[in-house]
Amino acid sequence: MQASALSDVGSTRSKNEDAYWCDVPRGVFIVADGIGSQQAGEVASTAAVEVISAELTLAVDRGLRESELADAMFDAFRESAEEIYNRAKESEQLSGMACSAIAAVVMDGYCHVAHAGDSRAYLFSDDTLHQVTVDDTPVAVLVKRGYLLPEKARSHHLKNVLIKSLGAKPAVEANLTRFPVKINERILLCSDGLWSILSNEEISQVLKSNPQAADACRGLIFSARSKGAQDNITAIVIQLDEDFTEELSPESEIEELPGYFEPET
Repeated sequence: MQASALSDVGSTRSKNEDAYWCDVPRGVFIVADGIGSQQAGEVASTAAVEVISAELTLAVDRGLRESELADAMFDAFRESAEEIYNRAKESEQLSGMACSAIAAVVMDGYCHVAHAGDSRAYLFSDDTLHQVTVDDTPVAVLVKRGYLLPEKARSHHLKNVLIKSLGAKPAVEANLTRFPVKINERILLCSDGLWSILSNEEISQVLKSNPQAADACRGLIFSARSKGAQDNITAIVIQLDEDFTEELSPESEIEELPGYFEPET
């Protein structure tokens, strides 16, 4: 298993409020996206990554599986929400900060996902892109219930309204799911700066045209910027190119591409 990650400020923003984490030997991957309409989005996203990565690293090292791992992911999101909320209460400059976040743990032939907000997970299998997560937005609820066509969701006036995030409240209940994965499939984690500007067909084409994870990351960011992406853009592409159902070896690699952003706190 290999992975590549890339984050870009976008074409109009002055700072990058996205943050990410990749730990290939443990199979832990995280994307967090600071809410741009609030103050200190980059502080919120960095705090989320710090707390969630620490908790999930410990969970994997302890050998947690299935329901115990799901509980650990759920708790990690609750703790990160509490941490962000408390930091915001202590500082006027941080007041109201919050973020969207998604975390994935890949092990034993499954990808375990926890998320809150509108950062997404996709599975690319047999040249077909499958959206795994459902956004925490009123628009996503309307689409899921059949009241709104997916193609209409991009222009809906509530498309950017989140009903769940980390830090807006002192606690959050993460959405949990898991799905089977196999060799030659790829997992994409991304912020809304990517999927809001590129259609599923466009994302699929980039992944199909770039079989290496590093090239796929570059292609996704380049395509989003070429279409005038105004938001920050972050993508992690996880390449399942060996028998990852066995214990991951220290030789597993991540390539952090130029453009990686680690916000100051």
